[in-house]
Amino acid sequence: MNKNINTSLFILFFVFLTSCLNGQNRIKMFEGQLEEMKGTKTYKDVQNVANEQLEKWLSEGFEEVQVLKDCNWKVDDAVFFNTKKDRGYLLLLLQDKAQDAKLDYVYVMYAALEKDNWNIYFLSLPNLVFPRERLGNDKNSPVPLYLLSSLAREEILKGYYKGNAINDQYVEKAYTEELRSRHAKFLNQKK
Repeated sequence: MNKNINTSLFILFFVFLTSCLNGQNRIKMFEGQLEEMKGTKTYKDVQNVANEQLEKWLSEGFEEVQVLKDCNWKVDDAVFFNTKKDRGYLLLLLQDKAQDAKLDYVYVMYAALEKDNWNIYFLSLPNLVFPRERLGNDKNSPVPLYLLSSLAREEILKGYYKGNAINDQYVEKAYTEELRSRHAKFLNQKK
C-alpha cells in the first residue's frame, strides 16, 4: 500500500514538474521569438494597424469598442503569428477605470493579412477576465498592465507551440467564416 502511494506521489510530482518546466520553456521560446520579430516590417505593420483601427473605431462610434473609453487600454506588444506570418493573435489589455471596478480584462483579437492588408478582428474570440482581489491587489487597484500581459500570454502559449514549433493549426483555427461574418456585422453597427 505504501509503495503504491509513494509511486503515485512520485508520478504526480513528475507530471507537475514537467508541466511547469514546459510552461517556462514556452515563455522563454516566445520571448526570444518576440524580440526577433519586433524589428520586422510585418510586426510593425500589424501593431500599427491594430492601434489605428481601434482609434478609428472609437472615434467613429462603433458600439462594441466604446468600452475602451472607460478603460486604460493598450495593445500588448505580443503578436502570436503563424509560421507564414499572415495570421495571428493580439492581446488588448484593459484596466477598468470605474471606482468600484473589481475586474480587469484582456481581449483576444485576431489579425489576418488579406489582399496585402492587415485586418483586425475585434469580436468573436474569448476574453480573459482577471479579478483584482484574486491577484493579490486591493479590490479597487487595477491589475498592472505587465501582469495582464503575462497572464494572457501564458494562456495563449498553452496551445501556441506544439513541441518546439509554432502550432499553425492553433493560430489558424480562429480564422473562420463565423469570425468574418461577426466582424462584418460589427463594421455595420455604429453607436
